[in-house]
Amino acid sequence: MTDQLVSGELVVAKGKLATVKMVFSDKHVRVIISASGEALIVSRRDIERIAGVADKLSVANEVRLNVNDYTEDELSLAAERYNVIKKWRLAEVTVSQACLLLNVSRSYFFQLAKKFDEDVGPLSLVLQKRGVKEGVTRLDESVEVAIFEATKKVYASRGASYSKVWVEVDVKCKEQGLPSPCKDTVLRRVRSILSEKNRLKIKRGPDAAAQKFTARAGKKTVQRPLQWVQMDHTLVDIILLADDRVHVIGRPWLTVAIDVYTRVILGYYLSLHVPSAVSVACALSQSVLPKVGFARAVGIDSDDYPYYGKPEVLHMDNAAEFTSAKFKAGCEAFGIHPAYRPIGQKHFGGHVERLIGTFMTTKVHLLKGTTMSNSVARRDLNSEKSATMTFSDFFGWFAREVVVYHSTIHSALKISPRQAWADYFAPNGGTPYPPKLSDPEQLKLWFMPQESRKVNPDGIKLHGQVYWDPVLTPFVGTNHAIVKSDPFNMNQVWVKLNGQFCPISLADLTGQAPSYEEYRASKFHPQAVRAGAIDDDRGRKAYRAKLEIEAESTKLTRKARRRHAAEKAYSDAYPAPASDNSLVKADKNKPDYSTPPKKFMPEDLK
Repeated sequence: MTDQLVSGELVVAKGKLATVKMVFSDKHVRVIISASGEALIVSRRDIERIAGVADKLSVANEVRLNVNDYTEDELSLAAERYNVIKKWRLAEVTVSQACLLLNVSRSYFFQLAKKFDEDVGPLSLVLQKRGVKEGVTRLDESVEVAIFEATKKVYASRGASYSKVWVEVDVKCKEQGLPSPCKDTVLRRVRSILSEKNRLKIKRGPDAAAQKFTARAGKKTVQRPLQWVQMDHTLVDIILLADDRVHVIGRPWLTVAIDVYTRVILGYYLSLHVPSAVSVACALSQSVLPKVGFARAVGIDSDDYPYYGKPEVLHMDNAAEFTSAKFKAGCEAFGIHPAYRPIGQKHFGGHVERLIGTFMTTKVHLLKGTTMSNSVARRDLNSEKSATMTFSDFFGWFAREVVVYHSTIHSALKISPRQAWADYFAPNGGTPYPPKLSDPEQLKLWFMPQESRKVNPDGIKLHGQVYWDPVLTPFVGTNHAIVKSDPFNMNQVWVKLNGQFCPISLADLTGQAPSYEEYRASKFHPQAVRAGAIDDDRGRKAYRAKLEIEAESTKLTRKARRRHAAEKAYSDAYPAPASDNSLVKADKNKPDYSTPPKKFMPEDLK
């Protein structure tokens, strides 16, 4: 029955539609699965023939009956030969005339005439390509089976390689006394047995394979800013230092929200810890609210970051911090519809993914201390040794890079995100701002992190700062007071008193509190505690003032003592007369400065 199967025939192999590539024997047949392109070696009994498919394949072993397999010149030549031979068969031309028309020898003409098949048509006369026909192998059947089994066995993990498959084949062939194939032959067989998609899936995982090979028909269409906003996290490709600039504290996390219509970065949050509800809340609140205070804190102009507004749809993945009941309820309470990507379909967040990739490759990867994005690029790179930035340094740098990004022409928009935003909100020169929230503090109070603290006589202590307001006086000694804070601005907190949140400022109104992440960064490798050291600004200020007093008193005392010593030396050199008469006499002998001076004469000495 083996000879009944024809190379190129459509069959059902192990329940899947397949094409026969080569028939070895009744035991082994090579087929290609139509759906996946995977090559299999199956038994003849695993194949079911499809009725009628084998008809008209009498010349299938000589030519491939697919017009797409041949060039226009080949098809044109075959049609010309077909027409001439047909005329010869109808006795319209002689053999000599036919050979002259086709420019072939008499013997070659009869070879062509044998291939003439009126049912198949001109394709019966196409030129056969030299060399081994597709699907035909010169290897022994046992060697082909050994390669197939070795591929399925060895090429099955991320550490798989063609060399490892060849070693397995080489050992197996030598054990069975078979000739061992070369590496290139094994490489070609592995590529035919496993499609590129399957090889990528094995080496880099299903996500990478889906990212490259999954069909993505259509795209998301938006008509206005804030209609569709995407949010995602990423681990930034850079190593940061502690505040002492000696110890390494690791890589920061970035949570970013991007407006799909304008590509504007509506908000973001940098953290030294794994993304959490705090990261999401901060990125969302910064997206919705104006950023005047934030711009002032990072040292940029408020006009450099004028983008804000409430998203109609917030599109995210299925991380726990995005799908929590509190976060969903908060979004719905403020009219923001949370939407989620299908699980495992990263390309549904393509805009924010591309933005993150652009920032890494064109900006972060140019910094000292970068880790790059893969092991190949990271080769011979000592990121920890070359790191120079602290978290505060990187926070300020990133804020300015966002400004640069907004003013850079976008490849898809053909204008900058800043211009795209301004064109929509200010087409006639108006103010390019969307409507503001009527009560922005309510948004912060809903999403901002909260902690429980005791109200002490000197105030509430939170994250290294002390907060006080006279409104706390009746509540001194209260335990477990709910305190909410804005991680971007720690100069003020909100304390729940009698069921209402009251704003409480820093006890030291002249001080400036670091941001929450800067505070947490300072906790990495803090400086050693030294007994006798002054640990606050008030003490250091008093210390400098008392040194100034000491220096000034020393200066004044030395001046007074020098004056007193000079006076004493003068009086010793010119002692005053003892009696009052001498003083009167001295006064009488005083020169009269009202008269003209008298010329000195030597006789006056006598």
